Amino acid sequence: MKIYFYLGVGIIITLIVGLLGYGVYLNQRGESEIEQRMESLRLPLNGAAVTEREIQPYVELELVNLYCDDMTDVIARENGRVNQVLVEKHDMVTAGKPIMQLVDEDIPLKIKQADSDILEAEAQLVKTRNSYNRYSQLVESNAISLEKFDEAAAAYKAAQARLANNEAKREQLLMRQSRQMVLSSIDGEVLRLYQSEGAYVTAGTPVALVGDFSKLYFSAPVVDEEARRMELGKTINMTIAGGATAVLGGEALPKSYGANYSTGNLGEDQVFSAMVTRITPGLDEPATVRQVIWKVDNRVGLLEPGAYRKLRLYAGTTRKCLAVPVAAFTDESHDRVAVMEADGRLGFRDVKTGVTDGHYIEIISGLQAGDIVITSDTAGVTAGTEIELTLEEN
Repeated sequence: MKIYFYLGVGIIITLIVGLLGYGVYLNQRGESEIEQRMESLRLPLNGAAVTEREIQPYVELELVNLYCDDMTDVIARENGRVNQVLVEKHDMVTAGKPIMQLVDEDIPLKIKQADSDILEAEAQLVKTRNSYNRYSQLVESNAISLEKFDEAAAAYKAAQARLANNEAKREQLLMRQSRQMVLSSIDGEVLRLYQSEGAYVTAGTPVALVGDFSKLYFSAPVVDEEARRMELGKTINMTIAGGATAVLGGEALPKSYGANYSTGNLGEDQVFSAMVTRITPGLDEPATVRQVIWKVDNRVGLLEPGAYRKLRLYAGTTRKCLAVPVAAFTDESHDRVAVMEADGRLGFRDVKTGVTDGHYIEIISGLQAGDIVITSDTAGVTAGTEIELTLEEN
């Protein structure tokens, strides 16, 4: 019996050892197969060939301030409470047109008091004039002393002065009363109404902003290379991709520019005409950066003075150049792209770029025609990774 027992134990041990050995073999074989598969794995990516193409370049200015050359605040010239606002925002006005009516209840009372003072001064003047005339006759016949005559003459002159003074006060009050009608000082459009009915304003307070906004201007620093591509007096297209900004609770929020104007506003698809009016210093002087001033045709009435984001100025003609899709760049500064190297692996190149049309960017150096750039996201992928490329149509 012991023989069979030991024989059974031996068989069991043999089976266990065999199973363990087979497991080790399978594990090594699996790791080897996984390693072989990983070595043969290629990362699928999209790409595009570097070619020459026609693009219409634009310059994007992150933030500009549109201003008006002919714009002014309408100022209240007297104290008073706003009794009536006679215009609305965006109304067209001419110089001398009423904007607001102010009321100072003290002025009519002071005018009545001045009228009373004038009547009293006139009566006093009549009295002193009569005395002066009578004393003039008496002094000629030596009926009174010269001292009495001088007193009558002085009283007459004082009465004249008192009447003139009271009349001047009344004229001043009438002038103040007329100034309570606030008038526009220039021809233009009402862009802002600073005061509303019931508000109390003091002399010197702005009540409205009026200007001619058919032409707006802005300036920006431009590098010399780009400034030399601009022509004085030549009209180009302009769009505003970001619109204007408003501030609410300390946070800048986007808003639709000119929202209260006409329904023709197409937002960032709205095309305006802009023209370079000045470049300083002039192109005949050496400079690395130049200040360029543009004039914007705003006769459609969609823009108003203020700050605007992402203003784009498009060249009047297309330009043929070596270009790659914007998606090929791996950084926001657009100076590095991902490429497929000759051995089919992923690589990265530093490049120098030029103009852009928003879809493609000009390549000045770092790539040549026929190179393949990667347009898929390569974040986290290392150089040298084998790739399987799907070439996009140009």
